Amino acid sequence: MASPPSASAADLRSRLEADFRDRVTRFYRALQITPPYHSVEKALLALREALAAMEEPALQTASADSASLDALFAHVFLESGLARKHRGIITRLVAAHPDLLPPECRPFAGAFRA
Repeated sequence: MASPPSASAADLRSRLEADFRDRVTRFYRALQITPPYHSVEKALLALREALAAMEEPALQTASADSASLDALFAHVFLESGLARKHRGIITRLVAAHPDLLPPECRPFAGAFRA
């Protein structure tokens, strides 16, 4: 039995971008805060640039390893400036209700603990 074909680099990048957007949306929904849409789009552009710089083996690794993916997404969330928006209220919500966020969104919370 042949193994399934691996996704192309373009497909991986598209899936990772969609996953990031979904996680960011769920992050703000869990906190019941309207996402800063312009900043979300800026973060997606930063992610797109980071993904474009990655070779296909690195993309495969990131997409297959949840810890690597969490680290990449958290880095983009922080470095793009998205973590500066609504900082005060999010910091208080994350501190008061650490289990409020779904597990896949918790890496973003680290940006509000520093």
